[in-house]
Amino acid sequence: MDIKDRFVPLWQRYFNNAELPIVFYYTSEEGHANPAKPGSVPRCVIGALTRVREGKTLSFDAESIGCFGGKRYLGFADRIMPNFEYFLSCGIPGKLEGERYKKSPELVKSLMKHAHTFKAPGRFIVFKRWDMLDKSK
Repeated sequence: MDIKDRFVPLWQRYFNNAELPIVFYYTSEEGHANPAKPGSVPRCVIGALTRVREGKTLSFDAESIGCFGGKRYLGFADRIMPNFEYFLSCGIPGKLEGERYKKSPELVKSLMKHAHTFKAPGRFIVFKRWDMLDKSK
């Protein structure tokens, strides 16, 4: 019995049958999963994870991530879109719809001032539900 098989009953025992966790890893090898095609999943990476929760493996590269924040936070870009602080918060009436993840543009600016950027260590990021991992991962 390997760690994956031991983990699932413990998860169920201690987390009251909550959904299994999502894991991710970076790789430059092709074939772990077909990269998501733009438009085939929600633009936001977080929204696309619904499919992973349902047991589908998803892979993204720099071209298949539809949102600027996702590209930056996952290490595929080092810049963000203009007015990002408004996009992530309240928006700009008539110009830019806000996602309302943060209460105000000022909070977003503070977050961004302290956020570190990094370069993705592989060409792809792969998301899987825990039980979908295989021995090589």
